[in-house]
Amino acid sequence: MTGLVLVSTLMRYLAGSPIGFSDELSGLLFLSLSFLSLPHVLNTSQHIRIDLLVRTLSRRLAVAADIFANAVLVTFATIFAYQAWDFMVFSLQIGARSEISGVLLWPWMALMPLSMGLCLLIIVRNGLRELFGCDAPSSAEGLS
Repeated sequence: MTGLVLVSTLMRYLAGSPIGFSDELSGLLFLSLSFLSLPHVLNTSQHIRIDLLVRTLSRRLAVAADIFANAVLVTFATIFAYQAWDFMVFSLQIGARSEISGVLLWPWMALMPLSMGLCLLIIVRNGLRELFGCDAPSSAEGLS
C-alpha cells in the first residue's frame, strides 16, 4: 500500500501522470488491513485498553468490568456484522464497482462482516476458556 502511494506520487510529480487506480486500491487495501487486523489483535489481547478506572477496582469488579466490555463488543460486532452483510449483499446484487478502475467492491466489503464474525468467535472462545478454567490469557489478569 505504501509502495503504491509512493510510486503514484513520484509518477504524479516526475512524469506528470499518476497511477489512475492507486487511490482506490490504497483505500481498499487499507480497509482490508484494518478489518483483518481486528480479529488478530483481539485474539492476541494486544488491543488498546483504557484501564485507568479498572486498575483501581477490586479483582471481582475488574472481572465484571471485563464482562461488561465484552458484552458491549459482542453487541457492536453483531450489529455491525449484520449491517455490513446487508451492505455487501446489496453491493453484490447491483454489481457495484469502483469509479475509476472498475474493481468489484463486494469482495472487499465481505471482509467487514467476516472480521466481526471472527471477533465474535474469539470472544465466545475466550469466555468459554475462562468459564471452564482453561489456561487462557485473561484480559482482566493482573488488575487487582
